[in-house]
Amino acid sequence: MALLEVNNLKKTYSTRFGGNKVEALRNVTFSAEEGEFTAIMGESGSGKTTLLNILASLDRPTGGEVLLNGRDITKITEKEMAGFRRDHLGFIFQDFNLLNTLTLKDNILLPLVLQKTPYKQMISRLSPLAQNLGISELLDKYPYEVSGGQKQRAAAARALITRPELLLADEPTGALDSRSADIMMELLAKVNEQGQTIIMVTHSIKAASYAKRVLFIKDGQVFHQIFRGNRSNEEMFSMIAQTQTILINGGDLNDRQ
Repeated sequence: MALLEVNNLKKTYSTRFGGNKVEALRNVTFSAEEGEFTAIMGESGSGKTTLLNILASLDRPTGGEVLLNGRDITKITEKEMAGFRRDHLGFIFQDFNLLNTLTLKDNILLPLVLQKTPYKQMISRLSPLAQNLGISELLDKYPYEVSGGQKQRAAAARALITRPELLLADEPTGALDSRSADIMMELLAKVNEQGQTIIMVTHSIKAASYAKRVLFIKDGQVFHQIFRGNRSNEEMFSMIAQTQTILINGGDLNDRQ
């Protein structure tokens, strides 16, 4: 059984006065195996952010289901929701979402504090994770004292320290310079190789080229997908770029894999 199963997912929004309805998602169906790294791409307004918000249980669909380890997260009650996100999901946001009044160490440990994890266990998780992400020397600094790339690595540590079943990343390189973006994606690829399942929404072809699979969303539907196989990042980059060009120009993708 796949770790994540999305079946016939629909999301319809009504305009302010209810006169018109907008279909943000239409019968979206796909699955993700444990240990997979999936990138979701699409033009602005394609529905990819709506999809990510539903996977993150931050929004509810109009129809369909989202199964995480067999449990339909769309049926989780509001009372259970915060605890479910904290215990099962990890989040990396474009704008970091770190608290400036806390050190990087305290920002990273915050999810475990909320889980009432014993302090010794917190530190035993923090040390190897910080070392893996290259921020061991920065833990006593505050977010405003470090670079954007360092903030994002701290945000990644915060997302990973609970050992989530699913890591969701929303434009994780969007606020970074090119060098910091490369470092961030190399770290995510490394974490994925260690077994972490990742779903990432991105506009960046280069970021998507690190994934094992790329899903293209168009007009609220999964329109096409590319599997890495034995391809290098450079080959993935080329295929993604070509596919985006075809999608934008309304071409035929039937012969592509």
